Amino acid sequence: MSEKSYHSDCAICKNYKEFEMPSDIMEASKKGKLALFCGAGISTENKNVLPESFYMTIQNELDNTDTSMSFSETMQKYCDLPNGRRKLMKKIRERFQYIHSFPELEERATMFHRELSELHFVKTIVTTNWDTYFEDYCAAVPITIPEDFVYWDGNERCVLKIHGSISNLGTIIATTNDYEKCRENLEKGIIGATLKTILANNTVVFIGFSFGDEDFASILNYLQGEMKEFLPHIYIVTLDQNLYEKIEYKNSTCIVTDGTYFLHSLKNKLIAEKLIVNSGIMGDIELQKYLVCGIHSKIASIDFKTYPEVIYCLAYQDGICHAFDRFIQLYKTGNYNIPGVLNGSLKAYDKITKDKKKQGNYWDASYYEGYMNGLMYILLCGEKHPMVNSFPLFYLPNTKAEMNSFESFEEELCKVSKFKGKYHKYAIKVLENLLEAEEIVVHHPPF
Repeated sequence: MSEKSYHSDCAICKNYKEFEMPSDIMEASKKGKLALFCGAGISTENKNVLPESFYMTIQNELDNTDTSMSFSETMQKYCDLPNGRRKLMKKIRERFQYIHSFPELEERATMFHRELSELHFVKTIVTTNWDTYFEDYCAAVPITIPEDFVYWDGNERCVLKIHGSISNLGTIIATTNDYEKCRENLEKGIIGATLKTILANNTVVFIGFSFGDEDFASILNYLQGEMKEFLPHIYIVTLDQNLYEKIEYKNSTCIVTDGTYFLHSLKNKLIAEKLIVNSGIMGDIELQKYLVCGIHSKIASIDFKTYPEVIYCLAYQDGICHAFDRFIQLYKTGNYNIPGVLNGSLKAYDKITKDKKKQGNYWDASYYEGYMNGLMYILLCGEKHPMVNSFPLFYLPNTKAEMNSFESFEEELCKVSKFKGKYHKYAIKVLENLLEAEEIVVHHPPF
């Protein structure tokens, strides 16, 4: 999604309104001091996900036409019916399951979360949402009950779920009774104390809330009641151009645009300053891994008893695939988008590779050679670099010949297998150990 890659007639893109990014938010981002307070508008309750909100679904089931009733009052009325609480929990779960069953709907519901995943500097998220999208798409550690605070870590992305989670039905805050208990917990418990610490030490941006939103009102009332003269200045990302005039909390700045577009614009500015790297390369890495796996399967069919040295290429390609696998698996943490992280890893693995070669452990050395090249490809992906255009798919430690096809690899393998030197002898030793351990497939594990 580039700055101008949207259309005004698109239901989603029409809300991508241009705005001036506050310098305060930019500076907080660079220092890792940006905290996000996220409401239902960035998730399943976004109008672009389903035509009817959960509130209206319950209102219709109650046959209630009084839309002045708040969300919690409506949920309370539903729960007051026989088995109402149990039915409500099932309704909530069914809504999430329905969205999950249609990838298009879940993609819309998680646009914000997927945009956030690359913003490695955002470690603190507070949400009133029940879904698990911050966990699933941003690798955030959920903090739902006081016992969860053992996982609270400033170096790891965490999401404080002040209204509970669908993964723990007993924690869900929905009714007026629930809201009262939540208010008491905020006033007296560790969650409230943590909220105040977040507000005191970070630049705070509210996203996904609107005027009349009960969650939004309760949080602002809590802030004003608890912080008093120490009220922090907050930013509110909203599509309501008149929100500032409607709210009583005047120590705030409204940014009129879509929440996902706000994150996208912030990310682009930080990419321009090279504070976010490796953005948008997931598809390239997945494609390269697919190519390596295809060649790997072909090489695995070579008779290793006749050509023992083939195990070095297999270990090398295992290393490449594991580097790519780890990138794909951990990409949503944002850690691979931190400048300099891969450089540090490359130095560490370069030392390991050299040590393995000195020890005469050529199989492990081949594996780490592949892992290093996998990291190098990730680092250089998107740049016009010879390695990216001609990635070394093949490897033999006892040759310097160029191997750019399966045929050229086979030819070189035949040549080196005629020499009964140290690489040949070590390969036979590795194979003997594998056969003794009844290993049928020659495979190097990720360690």
